[in-house]
Amino acid sequence: MKSIDYITFNDVYNGIYQSQVIDVVEHLNTDLGQEVRLVAFVPLRLWIPQRKLIKAKLKGAKVYPIPGGIKDWARAKKILKFISKRTHAICRGPLAFSVAHRQYDKCVYDGRAAVSAEVREYNVTGSKLLDQVLIAEELNAVKKADFRIAVSQKLVEFWEDNLKVPIPINSFSVIPCTISSLAKIETSSNDRKETVKLVYAGGTGAWQSFDTVTELLDKALHVQSDLEVLFLSKPHKSIEALIQKFPNRVKCKWVGHNEVFGLLQSCDYGILIRDQKITNKVASPVKFAEYLNAGLKVLISEELGDFTDFTKTNHAGIVVTNELPILEKVSADEKIKMQNLSKSHFTKSSDEVREGYLKLIQSLK
Repeated sequence: MKSIDYITFNDVYNGIYQSQVIDVVEHLNTDLGQEVRLVAFVPLRLWIPQRKLIKAKLKGAKVYPIPGGIKDWARAKKILKFISKRTHAICRGPLAFSVAHRQYDKCVYDGRAAVSAEVREYNVTGSKLLDQVLIAEELNAVKKADFRIAVSQKLVEFWEDNLKVPIPINSFSVIPCTISSLAKIETSSNDRKETVKLVYAGGTGAWQSFDTVTELLDKALHVQSDLEVLFLSKPHKSIEALIQKFPNRVKCKWVGHNEVFGLLQSCDYGILIRDQKITNKVASPVKFAEYLNAGLKVLISEELGDFTDFTKTNHAGIVVTNELPILEKVSADEKIKMQNLSKSHFTKSSDEVREGYLKLIQSLK
């Protein structure tokens, strides 16, 4: 097996980068016996701190500045041509693929989202020129990749139906977002108050459908008097409005990563509600796995990637349509069942995830 470069472009270190990039590189190296090196292109203004941080997390990583800024992304090809002596590349996102394509014998497209849908639905770049670049390069990557990783089966269907690219069964693996190696994995206790406790962990951006979430919770808090809500997010006007209405039943905390697991464990349900847009219909939010890992059942919206069907099949929560139902506490046995689901399906060592990576490795031989 030839050595592999795993290439990221314009991504910076955070929890997602740890679980979906660094953990993947370490998994391929340590558990699957492949020689994989991380090559990260980061924004020029963040290069020095990001280089220090990424290399501290992954020894041997190569971290380079994007020369001239994101709009001059193609310049990174010159850097890669100069430093790369390897023959295979896994490319996270369309710009990483474009930079690497034709500089390696084989290139894998690691598709994290329906990029063209994100651009059109949520204006993620703020630049019409860059929007067009991303749309074109996503199509190029899906078409020309020697192999593809998709975070959901729904994303593969998007490529076929919307981009009109046929994807043979032997040319892709579906590997959902998995929990971080830094995440705690331990049995939940049931030593909690008798109130039913919901938690929302995450950001408050438009693509996270935060207004929809707070509207649902407002109605539920009015209807069910023993309901409490914990927001693990930064302050937001909608959260403040709920706190004013229900001062003893709604709390908001922004805590360090090492405190999140304990707070999640104290709850019964995790909230994962998204609007019915293509971006969300193909998504694989790692929060789903993190909720299960803490023993929570998930309150999930219809058509959220592959996870809505997973929730129905495995009785992992409740699919929410117009409003939340009256909720009961989650028992200790049910919490253990949720944690076992997370271990079985959303860790790097799970059979399904392992098989996905082995299929990828086989394609590069």
